[in-house]
Amino acid sequence: MQSDPRAQLRLAHLMLTGRERCTQPDEPIRLVAAACAQRSAEALMYHAVLAARGHGRAQSFDDAFRFLEEAAALGDTRAKGQLMALGRGFDRNAWFGQLEQVQHHQAPRVSSIEGFLPKPVCSWLIKQACKNLVRAPVQRADDNAAFSLDNSRSNSVAGSSHLQPDLVVQLVNMRIASAIGLPLAHQEPTNFLNYKRGQEYTDHYDFFRSEEEAGFAHELRTIGQRVATVLVYLNDGYEGGETAFPRLDWSFKGKLGDALIFWNLDVAGEREMNSLHAGRPVTKGEKWLLSKWVRQRPVPLI
Repeated sequence: MQSDPRAQLRLAHLMLTGRERCTQPDEPIRLVAAACAQRSAEALMYHAVLAARGHGRAQSFDDAFRFLEEAAALGDTRAKGQLMALGRGFDRNAWFGQLEQVQHHQAPRVSSIEGFLPKPVCSWLIKQACKNLVRAPVQRADDNAAFSLDNSRSNSVAGSSHLQPDLVVQLVNMRIASAIGLPLAHQEPTNFLNYKRGQEYTDHYDFFRSEEEAGFAHELRTIGQRVATVLVYLNDGYEGGETAFPRLDWSFKGKLGDALIFWNLDVAGEREMNSLHAGRPVTKGEKWLLSKWVRQRPVPLI
């Protein structure tokens, strides 16, 4: 294992996600560094993510980009694609600076941000999501909180992981955290949604309803409710597909790169019943969304 970078990276990941015990706090980072020293592009991209997130050391975007550039120099097309999407001269102040939000409603709090993500980033996210699309499931409290297919939701989804070795995804998640003022650690993994013609997600809540509490008891005790939802529109040029709020008699359809933020709980932590929403059917073309749920408490990396 000591000379196998894939095994080193796998063990480091298991330690960071709590599935293997560490003998020393810095052991996972040392394993990743050892794999990087053997010119593993996968390890270098993973190390870039750890540097950006500040795992095991001080957060350093300079280190993150250096590791990613080393992976690209080894010929890794994923690393090259990430660098192209982010562009040269990453400006931390611009990326994490204050963004102008347009307030649409007070109860629930609903706002939008124009141009939240640049076009190259949106294009990269779509390109990666295309590789992993599956029919989107619905989580049911009456089935041990399991996910299953349901006629209320006909679109497709591509998931991700907290430590996915993609610096673009990680920086987008950090930008979301900055925009809503809640820690990165409170985010669920990012989902990418695809709606083809005729596909939809009918009226639903993102929070867990009172009648569902028993089925989600452990989840609610550990990480709490879904306090906020962030949607980023990754493309345009399609027809239909509005994000509708029937109790507000209002809908939103962002342009490429725009973000919609709505809070599922009010400032007192009570459910916002007017946050009922739906993804209306696409009538022409296809729609791509980034979907982010944010919890009340930190979400485990596993």
